[in-house]
Amino acid sequence: MREQRWPWLLTAALMLASAVAAAWSTCLNWLPCQGSMPDECWRRMDAGISFTGVGFPYLPDLAKAPPWVSELGTAASALVGVAWLTLVLGMRWQLKTKAVAALPGLATLVAAYVGTVDEATDGGYDVLAFSLLLAIEGSAVVALLAIGAWQREIPDRVVLRLVVALWGTTAFGCIHGTADLFTMIIFSQAIRDTPPGTGYLTVATITISAILTVIMTLRTPKRAADAQREVDARAGSLTVA
Repeated sequence: MREQRWPWLLTAALMLASAVAAAWSTCLNWLPCQGSMPDECWRRMDAGISFTGVGFPYLPDLAKAPPWVSELGTAASALVGVAWLTLVLGMRWQLKTKAVAALPGLATLVAAYVGTVDEATDGGYDVLAFSLLLAIEGSAVVALLAIGAWQREIPDRVVLRLVVALWGTTAFGCIHGTADLFTMIIFSQAIRDTPPGTGYLTVATITISAILTVIMTLRTPKRAADAQREVDARAGSLTVA
């Protein structure tokens, strides 16, 4: 059966677009820390940074966040959610598999929306947002288990590619965010809550995941028969040797 490459490549393209938006948002957020604006830099470190608007571990004061930063972060979060949903809908899976596999993308989109609502209403959705950020990565585990249980015909190389894509499209979940925050704390001399540069590891995660997805997709034979012929050819050469 011919493998459909377009869902993978479109997903990777959306992930790269998300990485650009997240990088721009992160750069603008920490711009005062690169110039002669120490007071504003301290304020940004106290406020934190969150791509989904509200959420652990950053817990930002959105009343202090510049609107262009929060809007870009929301766009970045929404793009990875759409990226995963694009991949799920483009796969030839059973309907029940698609329904469960779509959960991480839906959780990401809802988290992004709740973040914008929280910003507009000046808070009040912190618990819901925190739960959604937990749900992003929790539902990713459930999605992989469902795919493995209901789509047993999927080759191991495709499963590995799914893991790579999920690793990038769930980058705004709380586990990824915690890793980003504590990594920057380790390498930063800042003594405030959120050190400058927090967010760039998330950008790198999405970017690397997208690039690996493209490479793994383009290196895969288009047809199962092509892969079988490649195996047979190698086996023949080994026999002759």
